[in-house]
Amino acid sequence: MKVFITGASSGIGAALAAHYAARGAQLGLVARREEALAEVARTLPGSPACYLADVADAQAMQDAARDFMARFGVPDIVIANAGVSVGTLTEHAEDIEVFGRVM
Repeated sequence: MKVFITGASSGIGAALAAHYAARGAQLGLVARREEALAEVARTLPGSPACYLADVADAQAMQDAARDFMARFGVPDIVIANAGVSVGTLTEHAEDIEVFGRVM
């Protein structure tokens, strides 16, 4: 199984990485925080492919996806877990730029 996870440096993303790694998956892990991503990778069995990228950067995400597919093939599962909080409920965001950043 091949799994590509964004927001993999903490929380749900890190937990999902551990879940799939324990089942022998080949992982592609994407996150903005280099040290946190490296720490998650160190805790996992195998050798996950780690990509330092912001999901808002289309070119960085395209590069990560291309590298992952060149190494492992097309992912069986893609988990779009990256996100930010701006201190308000998304449905109440009145500023379109804030809404766009969250989404």
